Amino acid sequence: MSHGSLDLNGSKVFPPNEGWYTIPHERSDYNGFDTVIGGNVVGRSALQIWAREAAAAAGDDLSAYFNIVVLTNPSVDLFGGTGGVASGDGRNLVNGMTGLSPSYLGQEMGHGYGLDHARIEGSAQDYMDPFDVMSTAAAQMAPHPVYTETDAQGRPVFLIGPGLTAATMSAMSWLDNTRVWSSGSDRQSTVELRPLHRTDLPGFLCAKVGNLFVEFRMNEGWDAGLADPVVLIHDYFNGNSYLHPADSGQQGLLAGDVYSEGDVSNRPARLHGAGARITVAAIDAAARTARLTVEKWADQRVMAGPGSIFGGVANDGGGWVVVNGKVTIVPPRSPLLRVLEHVSQAQASEAVSHGVARNLIQQQVYTAIAEVATAEAARASSVHVPTMDVLPGRQ
Repeated sequence: MSHGSLDLNGSKVFPPNEGWYTIPHERSDYNGFDTVIGGNVVGRSALQIWAREAAAAAGDDLSAYFNIVVLTNPSVDLFGGTGGVASGDGRNLVNGMTGLSPSYLGQEMGHGYGLDHARIEGSAQDYMDPFDVMSTAAAQMAPHPVYTETDAQGRPVFLIGPGLTAATMSAMSWLDNTRVWSSGSDRQSTVELRPLHRTDLPGFLCAKVGNLFVEFRMNEGWDAGLADPVVLIHDYFNGNSYLHPADSGQQGLLAGDVYSEGDVSNRPARLHGAGARITVAAIDAAARTARLTVEKWADQRVMAGPGSIFGGVANDGGGWVVVNGKVTIVPPRSPLLRVLEHVSQAQASEAVSHGVARNLIQQQVYTAIAEVATAEAARASSVHVPTMDVLPGRQ
């Protein structure tokens, strides 16, 4: 999954002889997530410390290792972070998988390297990408080909997969950039991809189209749980990988499927905005190749500018707003000026390609508009019309 960037050959199991370390703490002292009780940290961080202390008491020095995986008996938790990983033989009640399953430990060890959960475009919810091991709650996994134990209901105890995405690998500097195809400035291009994790096969393992990482994954090896050979599109934002579904809504692209973003219309060049379209032209499972057609449009629209003040003055002035040919005067220091600024920001946010980033900007903008509106509504409600005195004999 790291294209050779990581080497785990120095990994070792402790204790070096058969048996277990004994942690001199009651199970009740461990309560899952970190808390401070009586000045002492208990929970996940404490468990890592206790395990290291137990190894040191037995004469085993773990300081030379990048990280540790603590296996407990009885099971206490399943978690991972840069401070360490922990698991036990606890079972998933939904699918029967044990906490020692490679899929679970693969995700937790990913956290140990600093990876976060996988998501889907337009959502900030974790565990949404079925093609990423950092999303095991929704992932497409397969029975282990060697360790074939089953539970009482006949369900596999040990599952594997799926692999990591190219977007996450790139963020971790694990993606071999010499095998990444870039769309460049060409209007239309064709590229053939090999499966992302088959570094033994010649050719490109990933395509980069703007901020998008396009990869081909075969339903074999660690990805044996995938239903079909599939093309996946991701980007990476603020620590998370995001899956981009096809235009049809299908999460993985098969032959004939299309993904597009931005302006992909047939407008003349001078009226065309920025856009991209990726079409899966063909998938050859036997040859382990996927052929893509990539189309790109640059923003060639004629833009107005530079801007100038229209009908106002440069210092604390108002101006005019023209909507559908109707001219409205905006006075100096009017709250409408702030509203117009926010409206401009909301319109500009439509050019942000990443859905979560765009939604965050729009949430802030519309919240700011609501605050201005609320303040002005409160001000208006505080203005009272004076009561007119009625003279005698008058109505």
